Amino acid sequence: MLKIKLKKYESTIGALGNVLEWYNFGLFMPFLHVLSGEFLPMENAAYKEILSFLALSIGLFMRPFGAVIFGPIGDKFGRQKAISISILLMAIPTFCMGLLPNYSQIGVWAPISLVFLRALQGISLGGEYTAAMVHLVEKAPSNRRSFYGSFSDAGSQIGVLLGSQSLVFLHKLFSDGEVYSFGWRIPFLLAILLVPFAFLVPNDISVSKNKPAGQIFKTLGIYKKEVCCTVAITAFSAIGFYTLLTFFPYYLIDNKILSQENAAACSFYSTLVMTIAILIGGYFADRYGKKIFMICGIIGVTLIAYPMFMTSAKSFGHWLGLQLIYGAFIGFYYSSRAAFFSDAFPVEVRCTAVSLSLSLAQAIFGGLTPIVLSHAIKISPLLSATPLTFMAACAIYALVILKEK
Repeated sequence: MLKIKLKKYESTIGALGNVLEWYNFGLFMPFLHVLSGEFLPMENAAYKEILSFLALSIGLFMRPFGAVIFGPIGDKFGRQKAISISILLMAIPTFCMGLLPNYSQIGVWAPISLVFLRALQGISLGGEYTAAMVHLVEKAPSNRRSFYGSFSDAGSQIGVLLGSQSLVFLHKLFSDGEVYSFGWRIPFLLAILLVPFAFLVPNDISVSKNKPAGQIFKTLGIYKKEVCCTVAITAFSAIGFYTLLTFFPYYLIDNKILSQENAAACSFYSTLVMTIAILIGGYFADRYGKKIFMICGIIGVTLIAYPMFMTSAKSFGHWLGLQLIYGAFIGFYYSSRAAFFSDAFPVEVRCTAVSLSLSLAQAIFGGLTPIVLSHAIKISPLLSATPLTFMAACAIYALVILKEK
């Protein structure tokens, strides 16, 4: 009876579930310094930095496995089935992270356990994020698909925003020593709040119930061009997103350019601007076309990245201004992405196709971004902007040849 009453609110519930899903997954980014101290207490700073970024990136590397598991579930049994199961797979590992003993208590099993739990988070996100994205677009009126779809990416940004601000909030409640000793565990334990959403979301229609998973993957072979283009377009956003919200906060704090509080503030306001830009862009993309906003965002992000990599300023206002502009442009890119990708594939393989395309790009390009940039910027700031520029050109070319349906 409860599910019947909630049927009319299923899109809202799905969007809220997506916010909390990304809150759980995004906690790892702002707490990377804390987690590396707790679980990777090594004297070699360079080695510790690499291991910290690998622990962060394993969640992205595991996303394709989540796509392989949950994509066919979404296409065979309905999008909501995939969303519900993957929500549990996110909430439980995140909660366990908050209970995990540190290195001084269980030794090498501490980092091993942390990486294992992070891998489960990645598998979850590989299913839930794209299933929610596809579901929102499919539930939208035909003339509002971009706007409805924009709530999936806006929700993910709100989730990341909540995760980053949890660290700021902890510093207001506790001393630095208390945050590092026990306070950091509180936001991870709050993951238990995500569990009810796994049971509140009503089931969706079955799309390909009589089609085996192998047949779904075989059908994908017909859409090789669409898959390759989607991977190329997503590769740009993977590099752009993790440059802004993973690499730069770590870089600014580690090089004592900004304090941890100011770096977190930059991330907060740039993510807030990004979220607003996603919704505005999604609204107008239904009127003027999806490609316009995506290409505008790609060009803008690429241009603003150069002064960010090459500046030597240590002013909070300077960095805040650059990151706000960066966030606005990447928000315009994200605004109509959900509808554009969903419309590129037929309904019977849509969940699997979009999940695989996005997850592969995120794993390959997003997972390596912090590691590559942390070394490239030591060689040449100009070199650091090269990966983003190259993928921007590839993304624009893919957008041009991929027809807007």
